[in-house]
Amino acid sequence: MPGPLVSVIVPVYNGETTVADTIESAARQTYPNLEIVVVDDGSTDDTVALVQSLAAQDPRIRLIRQANGRVGRARNRAIAESTGPFIAPLDADDLWDPAKIERQVRRIQEAGERTGFVYCWSVRIDGSGLVLDCLPRWRVEGDRLPTLLQVNFLGNASTPLFRRRCVEEAGGYDESLRSCEDWDLALKIAARHAVAVVPELLVGYRRSPGAMSSDVGEMWRARTLVAAGVRQRQPELPRALFRQSEQQFALYLAGTLFWSGDYARALLWLLRAFPSRRLWQIVPYILRRLLAPKTVQPRRMLPGVPLDTTGIEGPMIPDERLIDR
Repeated sequence: MPGPLVSVIVPVYNGETTVADTIESAARQTYPNLEIVVVDDGSTDDTVALVQSLAAQDPRIRLIRQANGRVGRARNRAIAESTGPFIAPLDADDLWDPAKIERQVRRIQEAGERTGFVYCWSVRIDGSGLVLDCLPRWRVEGDRLPTLLQVNFLGNASTPLFRRRCVEEAGGYDESLRSCEDWDLALKIAARHAVAVVPELLVGYRRSPGAMSSDVGEMWRARTLVAAGVRQRQPELPRALFRQSEQQFALYLAGTLFWSGDYARALLWLLRAFPSRRLWQIVPYILRRLLAPKTVQPRRMLPGVPLDTTGIEGPMIPDERLIDR
C-alpha cells in the first residue's frame, strides 16, 4: 500500500535557471506518492515552458499560472489546488535529497497526530549546487513555540512537512508579508501543535552573494510584524523572549551579510545582536573558520543523488552555541 499523498508546492517567479533541477529533486524522491503543484507567479522568462515540458513527462507535475502576487499568495494557491493530507513546500531554487519526504513521512507518523510539522537540516549551496556549509543543526522537538519565536530552527521554507489540517487551521501563509511568511506560519502551527525533527541534512538551500544583503531591511521589518502577531496572540509570553528573538534575528542578518561579503554592515548587526561578553564567544570561532585550511573535498548536490554529508562545515556564525534554549 502506498503511503498518504504528499502535496509538494513550488512557487516560482523567473526561475528558469533553477526550477527544472528543483522539480526533478522532488520528482526523484524515494517516496512515490507525490503530487507536485507548481504555481508560476507571473514569470517573464522561460520558466513556464520549462515546467510545461516537465509536466508532459510526469503526470504528477501540474502547472498553475497567475499574475504576480508574491510568494505567500503563490504558496496559498498551490495549497488550494492540492489534495494531499501532507504539504511539503519547496522553493524554486532549492533542492531535496531523494530520501527527504520518505524520512519525514515516517517521522510524522511516528510522532502522532499532535505533531503539526516535521523539519530537517539543510546545507547551503551556491548557484551551481556546490555545497558551501550547513545551517545550524537544531534538535528541537515537542511543544516549542517559545523556542521557535526565539530562533527559526526550521532554517528555511523548504524544510518542513506540514499536516494540511494544521496549515488550514492557521490560515495558510500571510500574503501581506514580503518576507518571513514561512516562519510566521510555523509559529502559528507551533502555538497549537508539537513539532518533530529528522536530524539529517536533506535540503539544499540555495543562496547567492548579494541577493540577501539587499533584503535585510525588509526582512527586519517583516520580523517585527511577525513578532507583533505572536505578542498579540500569546500575550502571556515573557517580554525577555521577544528581546532574545530580536537579538537572534540580528545575529542571523549579521551572518547573512558576512557571507555576502558586506563585512561593515555585518559588524553593525553583530553588535546589535549581543552584548560584548557574547561577542567574545563568537569572534574566535569566526577567525578559526576564516584561517583554517580547507580539508574537505568540494561536492555538489544533484537532483536524485543522495548527498554525501561527511565533513560538511558548520555555519560561519554558530547560532546554536549562543542561543538560550
